Amino acid sequence: MMMNTFPTRREMKRRAKSVLVHPVCMRLSLLVVGLQMAMYGLKYLADGTIGYYIASLAEYGQTASGIYFTDSGLSLIFRMDLTQMVLAIPLTYHQILLFVVLNLLFFAPFRVGAMAGYWGVLRGGQPIVKDVFRWFQPDRFGKVLAVEFLLRVVVRAVGVVASVPSIYLFYLFYKTTPDMASYTNASSMLQLAATVLAVAAALFAFWLHCAILPVRYALAAHPEYRLGEVFRRGLASVRGYRGWFFGFRLSYFLWFFVSQLTYGVLDLFVLPYTSLGSMVFLQEAAKDRKRRGDEEPPAIDAP
Repeated sequence: MMMNTFPTRREMKRRAKSVLVHPVCMRLSLLVVGLQMAMYGLKYLADGTIGYYIASLAEYGQTASGIYFTDSGLSLIFRMDLTQMVLAIPLTYHQILLFVVLNLLFFAPFRVGAMAGYWGVLRGGQPIVKDVFRWFQPDRFGKVLAVEFLLRVVVRAVGVVASVPSIYLFYLFYKTTPDMASYTNASSMLQLAATVLAVAAALFAFWLHCAILPVRYALAAHPEYRLGEVFRRGLASVRGYRGWFFGFRLSYFLWFFVSQLTYGVLDLFVLPYTSLGSMVFLQEAAKDRKRRGDEEPPAIDAP
């Protein structure tokens, strides 16, 4: 029934594109992307950029794969003897502190404020760009931190935990296959299983993010809600539509990928395009729920 009454993905995306060129949306996007670029620059100058390195195996000698703690943080070392390379991921307490301060305490209110502005334009209003600063007010700031911490920290942590089985299989693969002479059918099966589990973990993390993402949109649409109400109404806004919402967000995968490759520069287009598309979806879900006589009050008002 939903498929007969719902607009197609193309129709919803077309509507999102027609709104993202609104002057207010463009200014909000420019503000958010400008701040994002400034944060990247600041983290780079302050040696707070989190990254990974591929090094020659000879540089690490007999160092085994594992997690190594130091006075300044920790390092993840993953040996790949077959390719004579080592994957190293250093993480310092300084980097973690910068992430918390910049991404959560500073940037998160601007992001949610931009979402609120997008909602205003989508509803036919004329929001004011400087209203993004209202999200630093005490009655909103705490709710922003709770929602963004869940989306940006907890979901990622769950994704890391979900990837442990694939990491372990990759570890077994490289441990039992130090060179091509030792490559067997069992090695091939280990590599294939590890790859499949890695893809499954990534999809699960993305699904979890999609399941919780409407909470951010509910907060942006209704800042007057209490935190518990934000979560209840946000999660309820995709009840019965969660699988389709996941597919809708997944259809933006290439845009998300290109955005990562450009370090967020293309968010000037990707951020409003994907956000407005999701908002249109939630509006249509509310409209469809209302049409079917659902008594649950929607978190996202139908247009």
